Amino acid sequence: MKEIVPEMGTPYNALKTNIGFMLNKPIGFSRDFSLAYDEIRISSDLEVRNLKSDYRLSRTQEGLLFQGTVSGEIDTQCARCLEPASVQVKAEIDEIYFFPDRVHDESEQVIPEDGYIDLGNVFRDYLLLEMPINSLCKPDCKGICTECGQNLNLAECEHTNGRIIFDA
Repeated sequence: MKEIVPEMGTPYNALKTNIGFMLNKPIGFSRDFSLAYDEIRISSDLEVRNLKSDYRLSRTQEGLLFQGTVSGEIDTQCARCLEPASVQVKAEIDEIYFFPDRVHDESEQVIPEDGYIDLGNVFRDYLLLEMPINSLCKPDCKGICTECGQNLNLAECEHTNGRIIFDA
């Protein structure tokens, strides 16, 4: 059975998912989920457009196994010309949400007492890990002049013969 989660607005707490019904299910029980947002703030510092996620939660002895994908479009800055750029990012997620009595390390995800897990932080971490180190506004971006700072995509300058393009 696939559950479709409707759009709930842009606050990042919209990604809190009720998993309480799974906690007392037998080991091996699983449920598939899908969600999609045109634009959503997934954490206090990251907004994503066209966010999509398909995932499965499976009950294990340790807690709940989260397996799935998340994708979206993230605004960033071009590494060459410093203009705004947008990057499409997709990440595979494989994460365990542990029962509180099964936690071995404080960096592990824990199932909260209220039975709601916040997918925002997990989505944020996985998407940011997939971001290119040097994003470009377009593949043939000319960058900026290292002498005067002119954006060479918009106009040439008198220093263009000696300019250096830093590969991104």
